[in-house]
Amino acid sequence: MSRQAEASPSTPDGLDTLNIAALIYRLDDGVPLLVGANETAKRQLRLDGRFPVADPWQWLDGGRYPAAGRDHPALLNVAPTASRQWHSFHIRQHRQPLLAVKLKVSPLEAPGDTEPGHHVLIAIGEIAADDAEPGLLAQHQPQLRQVFENLPMGVCMIDAGGYLRQVNRAFCEFFGYPESELLNAHFRKLLPPQSRQAAEKRHAASFPNALNQRRSLEVWLHDGATRTVMLEDTIGRDERGTPQRIAFLVDITQRRDLERRLEEKNRRLEYLATRDDLTGLHNRRMGWELLERALERGQRLGDKVAVAMLDLDHFKAINDRHGHAVGDTVLKEFSHFVAGALRSSDTLIRWGGEEFLMILPGVDRFSAQATVNRVLAQLRHRVLSPLELRVSFSAGVGEHRQQTSKGLLEEVDLALYQAKSAGRGCVAIAPVPVSRSGRRLDQAFSSP
Repeated sequence: MSRQAEASPSTPDGLDTLNIAALIYRLDDGVPLLVGANETAKRQLRLDGRFPVADPWQWLDGGRYPAAGRDHPALLNVAPTASRQWHSFHIRQHRQPLLAVKLKVSPLEAPGDTEPGHHVLIAIGEIAADDAEPGLLAQHQPQLRQVFENLPMGVCMIDAGGYLRQVNRAFCEFFGYPESELLNAHFRKLLPPQSRQAAEKRHAASFPNALNQRRSLEVWLHDGATRTVMLEDTIGRDERGTPQRIAFLVDITQRRDLERRLEEKNRRLEYLATRDDLTGLHNRRMGWELLERALERGQRLGDKVAVAMLDLDHFKAINDRHGHAVGDTVLKEFSHFVAGALRSSDTLIRWGGEEFLMILPGVDRFSAQATVNRVLAQLRHRVLSPLELRVSFSAGVGEHRQQTSKGLLEEVDLALYQAKSAGRGCVAIAPVPVSRSGRRLDQAFSSP
């Protein structure tokens, strides 16, 4: 036995004979600590006899409000006149029915006490299961109670501590609990574990000043399923003037699921509007926009921007000989290969059919030609599709000066035509401006 327990007074003789449960509390700086109990209390309140301990239950006052802190029964006025009065309290034990008790509180003296009232005796004369319906609506207002019960939406009333003080039929049916398992339970019981702590902090911070708050949240049903509800709450007061949160819940799970599906469809539509469905590259429509952005940025920063147009050689023959499914596979694998060979700052666009546009910021036409030649050389050692086909491409390269994007692409298209005319599988640089002497500079061709 601990020294603290040895210094505690023993329970008065005869209380067990009278079937009165006796509890002894020591008050340490006003904080009650259970240090002893008689056999009747141990039996009726399921105590194991190990002391001192914190309360193994929760005290509620006569109105079923949590009696913690200064409201604990051990802190009642223990003057001689008060010790003759019976007080109504309730005890909530884990997984046990709520118990209604009648008790008296008396001061006790123990060896070593330096001041009166350091120990108190709580004598419990009556212990009974509490079958009464806890309510915040006055019994003389049957019409309001009937309206509350018959509302088609779930409604609950929550006290400052977060305990459910009142629930209506729709609320119970939605969560799948009988009313007896919800009344006086904490609201965290109805939330997924990962959101409980944040919800309790929000409740404590906003109570009792919250007013007409509306938000959606995930809740946890009795069967473990989660649902999305729209919650709107306000602050009211019961017949004693105690503030309480009144919450109205509407199930919006189907609406939320529909919104999510619509959001997914919108993302898909946006993807299809800007991407090529076969290769996943940006499509021609988005390609124009990306080209305009790149040229505008290069002009603003004084950076060079090169552009290359690639065209797979003899691609029609692949479709004709092996079928369009094989052709599609070749296009997808070709796109993936070329995109992987470029810098992260470069952009590859499917311009249409077997044509692809490269945007190469920060390089001139000669560096761009070297890049395209490198890709072409690597491609010749690469097989595509399960048929292990080898392909090549022709390309035209140009550099932005002051011409429009359309003018630049026309120059690149001309260079691509010249590369095809030169025998394919090579890269041509677009014609450059006329020199000051009036002579046109030579056209540059290259192949890996």
